[in-house]
Amino acid sequence: MGGHRTRSHLSSLVVLAVFVAGVASCGSTEPAAEPTTAPSAEATPGAGAERSPRLALWLANKDELLARSDAVYDLVMSAWFDEAEAYKIRSRDASTVVLGGLTETWVSKDPGWLEFLVTVANGGDPNGPLQITDDMYLMLDSDGDGTLDRRCNPPGWDNIEAMDPRDSEWRKLILAFYENVAWTPQHDGVIVDMVDAYPFCDGGWSGGVSTPIDASAWVSAQDQILSLFRSKIPADKWLIANAGHDFPEGSPFPEHLNGYLLENFLGGWGATLEEGLASAERALRTTQAPHVVVFAVDTDDTGTIDWARFRTGLAASLLLDNTYFAFDYGPRDHGGVTDWWFPQYYDVALGDPVAGYSLSGGAYRRDFEKGVVVVAAGADAHLAFDAPYVDVATGRTASSFDVPKGDAGIFVLPEGLSA
Repeated sequence: MGGHRTRSHLSSLVVLAVFVAGVASCGSTEPAAEPTTAPSAEATPGAGAERSPRLALWLANKDELLARSDAVYDLVMSAWFDEAEAYKIRSRDASTVVLGGLTETWVSKDPGWLEFLVTVANGGDPNGPLQITDDMYLMLDSDGDGTLDRRCNPPGWDNIEAMDPRDSEWRKLILAFYENVAWTPQHDGVIVDMVDAYPFCDGGWSGGVSTPIDASAWVSAQDQILSLFRSKIPADKWLIANAGHDFPEGSPFPEHLNGYLLENFLGGWGATLEEGLASAERALRTTQAPHVVVFAVDTDDTGTIDWARFRTGLAASLLLDNTYFAFDYGPRDHGGVTDWWFPQYYDVALGDPVAGYSLSGGAYRRDFEKGVVVVAAGADAHLAFDAPYVDVATGRTASSFDVPKGDAGIFVLPEGLSA
């Protein structure tokens, strides 16, 4: 990333803590939605196989996900799924990838969150030998008297606290947590939140390590933790991380990962279109197969959908073969499904791509067997077809369309629309 994480970025931590503790997710204002078709009463197992968009759900609100049977995702992520939950999710599409996980550099103050972390790390025993101790926390000398007197919180977030990734006992605990999640049969791998190139607490130190942390030590320590994770997680299971805006060029983190998520893509602090595409292409070179990148678009926590941003993020995910699209409210409700499922976009069947994407006249374009995807990044785009196509956004059928600069279009042959 180009700088420290913002308050909006860090708010995802709070949402995750709420999910883990089993507390109801924060309420959100009902979004202004374009007209949608009525959801089906029950999804057909394997129905997702005909969808062209590869869809992800970040920090899933499991109650909503399990209740909304028409919401079929290719990749779902939350703190934990039990076997019955994973079975129900996969009954809609057997190929859905299910990931569990929390953190490597912070903990929540919430007692339920802490108990969950420790219980899983100890294989089900909350009183086991792996416990969180004061020595693990990054501390600050707030008054300059030479005494560590305050635990370090990311700015504006008093309910989460940074851990020292160099501390050996913290590493043992968090490694045990991820190993236990990864080896359960219901999880196809793990997700690690807030893998960050910039320290939350530059200059902080802990009882476990007596030297202050800086950017170099912060990166080195996380590099070592991710290497430990990779060595203990089954080779056929995924290890992906929330990279936020992006990992800097030359970051050591991707070599341990199967991919990463770009939170707030196209948003107030997230990666731009060009940065996101470059990151996804870089993932092909720097991560382990399958080189996953999730373009996670949200409403900047407003609840008001910027449809041009939505379409651009979805279209960007279709320009490449290794990418997924996630869309949600924002940090206060990343994993909501109610009011955030859009079948007119998600259920289109473009068929297989006939080539990679091209860039001409400021517009990105990719052709599929049954449709065309266009992102008008630098200029308005005009499309003319030999046969009638349907504009997924409007439902209009025509043989020519205009896409304004800053927007994107998905155009399909009539047989590419969902029933």
